[in-house]
Amino acid sequence: MTIACLHTAASNIALFDHAAHALELPPHTLSHIVMPHLLAEAEQSGGMTQEQQQRLAQLLHSMGPWFDAIVITCSTLGPVADTFQPKNTGCPVYRADRMLADHLHQMAGPALVLCAAESTLAATRLLFCPPTLPAEKQPQVALIPDAWAAFKSGDHQRYHALIADAVTQGREQGAQHVALAQVSMAAAANGMPEDIRPLTIPALALQAVIAIH
Repeated sequence: MTIACLHTAASNIALFDHAAHALELPPHTLSHIVMPHLLAEAEQSGGMTQEQQQRLAQLLHSMGPWFDAIVITCSTLGPVADTFQPKNTGCPVYRADRMLADHLHQMAGPALVLCAAESTLAATRLLFCPPTLPAEKQPQVALIPDAWAAFKSGDHQRYHALIADAVTQGREQGAQHVALAQVSMAAAANGMPEDIRPLTIPALALQAVIAIH
């Protein structure tokens, strides 16, 4: 099986490669495409415009013949997968954060979903808190102040520290489950104690795609 991971940050490659290794996937299962300008354009326009969504759909169609599945790892671009219709190749497109949302919705108890980038907030709320979800299952969605600025400036140590602090604070305030809604946040979980480690996207997304296929 061949899976294309469409990233907007090159640092996400290692996170998915690490997850693939942990899942013992065969070598060369994953291919990585990095297109940071797609996120930059979406951030400039306050979220993806219809024209940007159409251009991304065209790109995904052109990638289809080469892969068995495509995973959009960027939470800002992810909603395009919800309306994407595969053409003759039949190559499906998945949004990585939906795999996390589906997993979280199956868990009992209060949940907190943390975001780092403000541009993902609306799409994340819509995904994790759909109107069809019973009120008792609705998680709280929160933005971590200053986290994305730290990431964009290359200060990954501060980025991970801010995320870890937010996870700890969420636990102290009663969240039984904490989920990190962006792939780039996953590295922060690696250094946390297992008993409070948050749910992250890479492994859950790959597990779900493999299970479907």
